[in-house]
Amino acid sequence: MKVSKDYVEWGDTSVGFDKWWVAHGANLVPIVANGVALASDETMHDDNYYLFAIPKHLSPRQTRVEADNLMKKLKAEHGKLKLNTRWRLTEGAKAKYEFIRAYLHAIDCKDKLIKQAVAAGKSADDVKVVDVLAALRLYYIKKDERYKFKGDPMPHRLTHGDGGHETDPKKIIVSDHSDPKVATDSINAVRDYLKKGEALMQTVAAGSFPT
Repeated sequence: MKVSKDYVEWGDTSVGFDKWWVAHGANLVPIVANGVALASDETMHDDNYYLFAIPKHLSPRQTRVEADNLMKKLKAEHGKLKLNTRWRLTEGAKAKYEFIRAYLHAIDCKDKLIKQAVAAGKSADDVKVVDVLAALRLYYIKKDERYKFKGDPMPHRLTHGDGGHETDPKKIIVSDHSDPKVATDSINAVRDYLKKGEALMQTVAAGSFPT
């Protein structure tokens, strides 16, 4: 059984599921709870939850009856809802900081490319994902050369197709899916990194930092 590439930030997904679960998966738990609890700062604005205002004088029995009726009404109005499940590490496990750094490096590469494009009389729209991929690969290659392969290696997702060696955006194959060197997964990885990097910066700007 293979592991979905959606979980690559939590460990190498090229191994079998059993090995991945023992090494990484067992440290993940869904953030969305399965039981009823008092609202917290995390659930207050989470669209996975309904927030009820329960008068303190109600008995447990009356609360259950009225909550049940209200839930039936909400389910009828909204239909069957699919949880927007998110994941976090269990207590004691450490976040994968090398992936967080990769997200920020992707943002940094894109920003530099946009500045170069604007300076050349172009616009941000002229900077393509493949350009960011090439710049990000070059960053890791130069870092390895400078620091003798110490620190974070190039993420595996950026090596898809040509092994991560090609740093010329014009030579990176992105559309010919019959070519074994097509870098589809690497392109998708950069899109994912940029999206997560933006989300991370918004979270940090709001005062919440990865731990």
